[in-house]
Amino acid sequence: MQYANELRKDGVLVNAADPGYVDTEINNHCGYLTAAQGAAVVVRLATLGADGPTGGFFNEDGSLPW
Repeated sequence: MQYANELRKDGVLVNAADPGYVDTEINNHCGYLTAAQGAAVVVRLATLGADGPTGGFFNEDGSLPW
């Protein structure tokens, strides 16, 4: 939140992303999402326009409570 508040004036948006339970080596391939599915929320946040949200926490379904 501090970064989001400080950097907004410079046009930088700062958000947190929850990719979900992605099938990776770190969880012994127990996840139910592919890497591409997990990356979708990150890509969406990385490509937000200047009027996008900042200081939020998001998953594939949208905004989550902190």
